[in-house]
Amino acid sequence: MATVMEHAEELAEAIVGSQEFQDLKEKEEVMVEDEDAKSMLDNLNAKYQQVQMMQQNGQEVSDEQKQELQMMEQKMKQNDKISEFYEAQNHFNQLMNSVNQVITQKLQGNEEDAE
Repeated sequence: MATVMEHAEELAEAIVGSQEFQDLKEKEEVMVEDEDAKSMLDNLNAKYQQVQMMQQNGQEVSDEQKQELQMMEQKMKQNDKISEFYEAQNHFNQLMNSVNQVITQKLQGNEEDAE
């Protein structure tokens, strides 16, 4: 068990040390320091929570509310700091998906595919 946990720690350290993770953290910091970007994110998150609460309570989300969310998302994509963060997040997610794929293939005994 200790060996598996040691390897998990090593993997975590490798991920934290990866360029993808470093880029993600850097872009996140730049984004949240920008007042416009932070405000847009806060507003979008609040709107998502409102819609989620409505859905959980069995209320239907109106077309107007859906359109408002789409407009907010479009506006966010036009903000360079937010779009750079989302791009970095996408690259990090690709890394994590690759790591998960290697682990899954090894567990399934497809060692040659995981190399």
